[in-house]
Amino acid sequence: MTAFGRKRVEISAGAILLWAVLFYLDEDGLVPLCLLSCALHELGHLLAIYALGGHAACLRLSCVGAELRLSARDRLRPGAQILSALAGPLVNLAAGFAALRLAGEGGWCFAGINFALAAFNLLPAGELDGGRALSCLLSPLLGADRARQALALLSAALAAGLLAGGAVMLERGYLPLMPWCLGVWLLTAQKKRKKHLQSSRRYDKLPWTQ
Repeated sequence: MTAFGRKRVEISAGAILLWAVLFYLDEDGLVPLCLLSCALHELGHLLAIYALGGHAACLRLSCVGAELRLSARDRLRPGAQILSALAGPLVNLAAGFAALRLAGEGGWCFAGINFALAAFNLLPAGELDGGRALSCLLSPLLGADRARQALALLSAALAAGLLAGGAVMLERGYLPLMPWCLGVWLLTAQKKRKKHLQSSRRYDKLPWTQ
């Protein structure tokens, strides 16, 4: 864990091990492009948070992505939370289009990574940017509890779809590591979120990325 001022950066052992394995297996130079895309994503969140009057208290990097925790002293209003949640995917979309325009065919790989990262994070699942933005949008209409229940149902449906899609891929002779890993992650993240809501809160959470 690295501390800087009142802010902290936490890096899990699983993240370090995963990065080491990916760098070792990477023969096409894709891992640096993926890390750059993820860094741009988190930078988009951070810039939006500070521009809207919030403050980040902690950035945690794990083997499933990054998670920003906001200071409870500077709570963002629902509209600002929506903008902050969408800022990361929007930066990835902008980076993807810029890569296509400036680098031509050589930018297709970097553009594709950014587009994929943006599309995944915009899914309406509770632990993703799209889910958090939707939750902020639904809370004033349905109430906080019903909004959380709606997001939980969407997350469960998405996880079930990924697991079912993986089963179809396995039946056709493909190894469905990605859809199964994402499906299991969505389910475990939902359980973690429930435990967090039941415990005392020191932070408002804004993800990450996946």
